[in-house]
Amino acid sequence: MKMRYWCRKMIDVTLILAIIVLVYVSETFAQEQWKELNMIHYLSETQKLEGLYEMIAGFQEEYPGIEVNVEFASIENYEEILKLRIATGDAPDIIFGGVKAYSDLIVSGNIEDLTDKDFVERICPDVMKDVMVHEKIYGIALSRLANAVFYNKDIFRELNLDVPVTYREFIDTCERLEDAGYIACAAGYQDGISVGANFYTIFYGTPYLQCEDYVYELETGLKKAEEYPSLLKSLSQWREIMQHQNANQRVVNTDTAEQIFAAGEAGMLIIGTWGLGAVLGYNPQGNYGAFIFPSENQKEKNTIPTAAGDTWMVVKDAPNYHEAMAFCEYMTRPEVNAAWSGTVQEIGAVSKAETASLPQAIREIKEFLQEGKVSCYSARDTFSGEYFSAWGSTLLEFALTPDMTEEQFCEELNRRFAVIREGSMG
Repeated sequence: MKMRYWCRKMIDVTLILAIIVLVYVSETFAQEQWKELNMIHYLSETQKLEGLYEMIAGFQEEYPGIEVNVEFASIENYEEILKLRIATGDAPDIIFGGVKAYSDLIVSGNIEDLTDKDFVERICPDVMKDVMVHEKIYGIALSRLANAVFYNKDIFRELNLDVPVTYREFIDTCERLEDAGYIACAAGYQDGISVGANFYTIFYGTPYLQCEDYVYELETGLKKAEEYPSLLKSLSQWREIMQHQNANQRVVNTDTAEQIFAAGEAGMLIIGTWGLGAVLGYNPQGNYGAFIFPSENQKEKNTIPTAAGDTWMVVKDAPNYHEAMAFCEYMTRPEVNAAWSGTVQEIGAVSKAETASLPQAIREIKEFLQEGKVSCYSARDTFSGEYFSAWGSTLLEFALTPDMTEEQFCEELNRRFAVIREGSMG
């Protein structure tokens, strides 16, 4: 009896050991099956790059078998590079960029539908529409962006300046800053990002809400650019504001503008929330606040532009599909998004992501968003593909050509859009 008992015991122990070995081998085999993950982006801000590589390091700590390869491409030719890589079968697994801005890649079937993935439920509901096309989710947003005017609180206090709440007050503030020897607004138009910094802040608030169908109408030729009074007004305001920006604005880039503001040479900086991290990097002790760009001459009519930001998409039939899904799941974890937000100093786009501390200016913007006086300009149609390129390049031409009038801008935009329409029909 005892012999039979010990035999059974030995069999049980042998089975347990076999199971342990099997689990170990299975896990080892599974790790060996992980391959690599290839990503491409156009991020240039120091804090964004730091946040990205911190996130990748955390991911690789959890998935040591995955080698992550990161490639940078300039925003000026980013879309052309993406299309070429996809067309030649050399597509990366994950690409950076707004869902609406690159919706032509989605319509052509080149981006993975993420709607049924559990991790997308972690995204804040108020940014969900920004990553959707035809009611399906195609992107993972890490940040909720807003465009505003950052200002140096110490300079404003020194000159006894109030935060302007109307457009007339804004110009008066510019003039008072200049009278005191300061640059009113820092700017640098030698890169495409500058357009998103300045014009987007000026136009995509209340002026945009007065012509929400302009994308569809301009792309289809139903209307011409000059038929939108709010667009003309924004171009006119932008041209006037340029008179109060640094004299070398057309030969320096956005990074230089951020440095000018950080150095205390300028009282204000018109930019998206993505720019504050760089400013604080140059001057960690800077005392900055934020206010809604007052496009209107009635305070209550002003709204702040907001959109999903720092968005990533997965290429359809990605070579490393499982690795891409693992990365998407990882970056939507609340603790990971909180760490990202803390590094880049922006508002996170994942629910339950609690960032320990945000700069005062970002906290002020967060309050504006909570008040609901917002313009969610990317929730509807936005220019994509060739139209997006034409829109951006025409705006940049306007910034770099001081004698280009609002009417000439409209003529050039109409011409470029007509060429695109004709090409698509041919």
